[in-house]
Amino acid sequence: MASRSSALSFDLSNPWSLALAHPRIVLSILCLLLYLPGLGALPPLDRDESRFTQSTKQMIETGDFVQPRLQDEARNKKPIGIYWMQAITAEVFSSPPYNTVWAYRIPSVLGALFAVLFVYGLGAKLYDKETGLVAGGLMASSLLLIGEAHIAKTDAVLVACTTAAQLMIAHFFVAARQGAPRPALRYSILLGIALGLSILVKGPIGPLVCGLTIIGVSLWEARWGWFWSMRPILAFYVVILMNVPWLVAIMLITNGHFMADAFGQDFVGKLVGAEESHWGPPGYYLVSLLVGFWPGWLFLVPAGLYAWSRRHEGAVRFLVSWLVPAWILIEFAPTKLPHYPLPLYPAIALLCAAAIMAATRESRNFLDSMSVKLGAALWLLMTFALLGALMVYVPGTYGSGASPLLWILAVPVVIAAGFALVFLVRLEGEKAAAAAIAAGGLLAVIALAGVLPTLDHLMVSKRAAQLVASTGADPKAVASAGFHEPSLVFQVGTKMKLAKDGADAADFLATTPNAVVLIEKGDEPSFHQRLNQQLLQVEQLGQPISGLNYSRGKEVTLTLYRLRKGP
Repeated sequence: MASRSSALSFDLSNPWSLALAHPRIVLSILCLLLYLPGLGALPPLDRDESRFTQSTKQMIETGDFVQPRLQDEARNKKPIGIYWMQAITAEVFSSPPYNTVWAYRIPSVLGALFAVLFVYGLGAKLYDKETGLVAGGLMASSLLLIGEAHIAKTDAVLVACTTAAQLMIAHFFVAARQGAPRPALRYSILLGIALGLSILVKGPIGPLVCGLTIIGVSLWEARWGWFWSMRPILAFYVVILMNVPWLVAIMLITNGHFMADAFGQDFVGKLVGAEESHWGPPGYYLVSLLVGFWPGWLFLVPAGLYAWSRRHEGAVRFLVSWLVPAWILIEFAPTKLPHYPLPLYPAIALLCAAAIMAATRESRNFLDSMSVKLGAALWLLMTFALLGALMVYVPGTYGSGASPLLWILAVPVVIAAGFALVFLVRLEGEKAAAAAIAAGGLLAVIALAGVLPTLDHLMVSKRAAQLVASTGADPKAVASAGFHEPSLVFQVGTKMKLAKDGADAADFLATTPNAVVLIEKGDEPSFHQRLNQQLLQVEQLGQPISGLNYSRGKEVTLTLYRLRKGP
C-alpha cells in the first residue's frame, strides 16, 4: 500500500501524468463527457425508468412525498430515496406537466460521477493516486455505468452509496492492518450516512455487499477486532435516524403492506425465484462482463494473475472479499438482470488498475502471458461485434440505417482500440488503459448521441404521445387499449386511462367528452364491435404508429380514434 504520488512529474510518455495534478477534476470532466451526451435525446424507457419517473411526477402533482404511486396503484417495491432525489431535480429543472425526462436522470448522472470519484479515493487509499486515477477511468468508461447514468432509476445512486461506504471501511481496515490509530469519528458517521442512504435508495443491497466484504476479509485475515474500530453502533444509529421516520410513516399509511411487498415479495422473491421471467444460469454475469465492463475487461486476466500472486496483501484481500462472496450470491440467485453486479464493478476496476500499475513499476509478468494475449484477442472481437451491432444491425433493424457520418465516427474507436492492443502487447499497461478508456468513451458517445435517439421503431410511446398532443386532448380524455407501457402515461399525463380492452376503450370514448383513444391492432375487433352495438362511428386521426414494444418483445400498431362529428 505504498504511495508514490507525492513526487509527481509531468512525464509526457505517461498519458496519466498530467491528469495526476488534478485527478478529481479530470475524472469529473471525463464523467460529464460520457454521461451528458444523449441525456435529453433518449425518450423515457420502459419499464423501470418510466415507473420511477411517473411515480415521482405524481408525487410532485399530489404533494404526497411518503408513498409512491403509479396512477392508482401503490408502488411498494422500492424505498423512497430515489423518488425524493428525482423530485428535487425535476422541480428545479422542469416545469408543469413535469415530463422533461432528463431532469429525472440528473441523480443518476451525479450517482455515477460520485461512484467514480469514490473509486479514485479507494485506489488512493489502498494503493496510490495513480492507481486510483486509472481505476476511476476504467469505472467511468464501463458501458454498464454509462448506461445506468442515462436512466432515471436506483442503480447509479446505489453504486455511489455502496462505494462510499466501502471507502470508509477501507480507512479503518488499512489503519488496523498498519497498526495506525483508528480514523476519526467523522469516518464512522460518514459510513452510517452512506449505508443509510443506500437503504433509502434500494433497501438492504448496500449493507449486504459491505457486510460480506467485512466478513470475508476478517475470515481471510483471521482477525475481527478491526470491525469494532469502525464504531459500528454509532454507524447503526445514523442508519436508524435516516430511515426510521419514513419507514414508520409508510408502514402506518400502508398498514404494514409496504414491508411485505418490498422485502417479502421484491427482495426475497428475487433470491428464491426468477421474478418477472428474468432467469439466467450461473455464469450469466461473467458473460455479461463482456459488454457491461467493456472496455475495462481487457485487463481482467492481468487482474486475476495479480490478485493470485499478491493474495497476501491487504488491499487485494479487501477487494477480493468485496467481489467474490457477493458475486457468488448473485450468480446463484434465480433472478438475473444485467445491472445487478454494478456495485461490484469498483472492485474489478481497482484490481485491474492495480495490475496495470504493478506491471508498469515492478514486473511485466502480469501483462506478458499467453492468457493475456488470448483475452486481448477476445476483447478485440467483442469490440468489432459492438461496433457492428451499433453501426449496422441496430440502425438497420430499428432505425433508417447507418449514416456515413456514423462510419466516420467509428474510425477513432477502431484506432483507439488498436492502440490499446498495441500498447498491451508492448507491455505498456498505462498507455493501453488510456487508449481503452478512449475507445469506450467514443463508442458510448456515438451510441447515446448518434444512434439510440434515431431508433424510431423502438419509440412507440414517444410517437404515440406526440400524436395525442397534436389533437390538444386533455389527458383525462385519453385512453389506450392494448398498449399499457408506463412511458406512455408519463408522456401523455397521469390522468389518462389504461383501458382493459377495446370494448372498454369504446365505452370510454362514448361517455367522455372530446375523448381520443389509442387502439392496438389486437384490440381493434372488440373496439369496433362495441361501437357497432352503440351505433357509434369513429374517425382516424393521423397515421397508425407501428413499432416494437421492446418490453414485451412484440410488434404493435396503434391507431388513434375519436367519435365522428356531424352526419
